[in-house]
Amino acid sequence: SATIRHFSQQHSFDLGYLSDMRPGEANRYNRLARPYYYDAVIKLLGPERQQFIDNYKFSLQPATNDQPYFHHFFRWQSLSEIIRLHGRGGMPLIDAGYLVILATLLQAVLVSAALIVLPLVYLSRKQKNSRQHGQRMRIFIYFGALGIAFLMIEIAFIQKLTLFLNHPVYAVAVSLAAFLLFAGLGSQWSQRISTRPGKQPVLVAAGMIVLLSLVYLFSLDYLFTELIGLPDIIRIAISIVIIAPLAFFLGMPFPLGLTSLSKHAPEWVPWAWGINGCASVISAILATLIAIHFGFSSVILIATGLYLVVILSFPHAISKGLAA
Repeated sequence: SATIRHFSQQHSFDLGYLSDMRPGEANRYNRLARPYYYDAVIKLLGPERQQFIDNYKFSLQPATNDQPYFHHFFRWQSLSEIIRLHGRGGMPLIDAGYLVILATLLQAVLVSAALIVLPLVYLSRKQKNSRQHGQRMRIFIYFGALGIAFLMIEIAFIQKLTLFLNHPVYAVAVSLAAFLLFAGLGSQWSQRISTRPGKQPVLVAAGMIVLLSLVYLFSLDYLFTELIGLPDIIRIAISIVIIAPLAFFLGMPFPLGLTSLSKHAPEWVPWAWGINGCASVISAILATLIAIHFGFSSVILIATGLYLVVILSFPHAISKGLAA
């Protein structure tokens, strides 16, 4: 500490903290209204730690593997104060990236709402049925939940594979290729079982998605820790093997729903496609916001909950009512 003190004094550097530092040694050269840095360290190391973190103007939450957002420090309670400092250089203190994500989500929701609601005007003119409102709602829930849940699971597992493959480029390339390939195979296989009565096929597919997602959620971190020392090509192969069964079942609920709907009410199929597409756009943004605040584990849990909703809203019995 004597060397640090000598160096700081020689170059007129202020000390932030030393274990044997006295309060009078802080804030000597580049003077502030008070020794903020020293006071902050003292509080962080003392019994007032949690109170200081809770009341600080910016988020001090440390980044983790589950919430890997090192540059997220935005807190809503500081926004008005920072805006007031606009003329004095306060605007760079705003976490603009976070606000852009929120603005993008709002834009996506508004545009999606218009694209989903406007076609109903045309369809409602062709069909008038007192039962249609509840039936349309179930179709909206089914294909909307699928669009949101599919992308959430994909994005969450891309993040988990980034840690395992040591590079985001590898993780995105391997994950997207595997998800698209095996989801396509699942979609193709779903055509063979779509003739079975009721919602048994989608029950099996969604049930397996929930089961595999939860198993992976609680086991992949341990597995990756044990296998991370393997060569790249082996880790890539392991990643594909892990993704394959999950992606296979992920590819089934959407075509199963479309097949059921097209048999009884084909005029509603384009609307279902639109709902799913809009939900997918919203999902990519929403997953990021959820991960920022609650972590990617929460993204997976929410997605599994949506697949349970998918089971309950499968458009089988309702499609006959739409055609009536």
